[in-house]
Amino acid sequence: MMELAGVIIGLLLIQDLALTLLLEFNYKIFSHEVRTWPPVSILLPSRDEEENLPECLEALANLDYPPEKLQIILGNDQSSDRTAQILQAWVAQSELNARYIEISMTSVKLNGKAKALAQMCRLAEGDLLLFTDADCRPKPAWVKAMVTAQLSSDAGIVTGVTQVRGKNLFTRLQGLDWWLTLGMVKTMSDLGLKLTSMGNNMLVSKEAYDAVGGFEGIPFSLTEDFEMAKQVAKKGFLSVHLTSKDNLILTEPKSSFVELLSQRKRWMTGAMTLPLAWKILLGLQVLFFPSILIFIVLHPFEGILVWLAKVIVQGLFIYRFASKTGVRIGIRYLFLFELYYLITSWSTIVYYFWPAKTDWKGRKYG
Repeated sequence: MMELAGVIIGLLLIQDLALTLLLEFNYKIFSHEVRTWPPVSILLPSRDEEENLPECLEALANLDYPPEKLQIILGNDQSSDRTAQILQAWVAQSELNARYIEISMTSVKLNGKAKALAQMCRLAEGDLLLFTDADCRPKPAWVKAMVTAQLSSDAGIVTGVTQVRGKNLFTRLQGLDWWLTLGMVKTMSDLGLKLTSMGNNMLVSKEAYDAVGGFEGIPFSLTEDFEMAKQVAKKGFLSVHLTSKDNLILTEPKSSFVELLSQRKRWMTGAMTLPLAWKILLGLQVLFFPSILIFIVLHPFEGILVWLAKVIVQGLFIYRFASKTGVRIGIRYLFLFELYYLITSWSTIVYYFWPAKTDWKGRKYG
């Protein structure tokens, strides 16, 4: 048991150190001189989002992109609050090319969000499709940054970077969780190992979207962004991850631990379909905790030093990745994050296998 624990601890330390070095020496920046901006369609599905929509719509109104090349499609996915009225009023007063659509229930086997996006994409006029969520706040340069990355790489999918807005300790630690995960994805992507995309900050070329048959053409999944990225890759399209201060989107945190676990359970359904190599990489993160506890019981002083080394290397990785977007993280939170990560990672595993359906926007799956 001790030998296995030592192997896991050693592999995790090597992994974290390798990620940190790759972040420093193999970090890809996608730049390109753009003379003519292509037409872009932004798709924003909403379900019971009256609290978040005002800020999101204000951000969309302030986008720095040629208005004649920009289309905004707003979908109301059977909301029970004032979402429909807010969207309709914004479309009526906006000077942009904005469209409103009521999402209808269909017999197509898709999750609710994918079903909404499938209907919205039929209205898209742009060569590039740009996706975000109602609880997100894109920066004015967001569209140009994402489009520039696509033009410089000719990618079928460009994935951006998202920061959880921290209002208290719990939400700040959620933010560190996102920085760690997205940093791993970005680092592996720059090595050519593609993993996933993120539906609240994702660009898909119309060519790639049509090649997979749109959202109707992909298998059912609770993580439609993950599945879209996988199917686009199968068609031979390139996938890249862009991390910069211009394409950084702010998103709302989960307000309770139960909501957080429900989100993580949905995400884990996508993670369970990953290739074995990715499962090993992610598994080392989780298995480190029981391994280091065994080590500390048998060798208290050495175990604490090893754990501290892991926290320092991991913290350096998170700090440096966030700084790529101009975000500075308080060092004290990097140490507190380790306890949060221990609790949430193992709670997610237990909750994933717990015989309960996944609740997503008031709809039950599973």
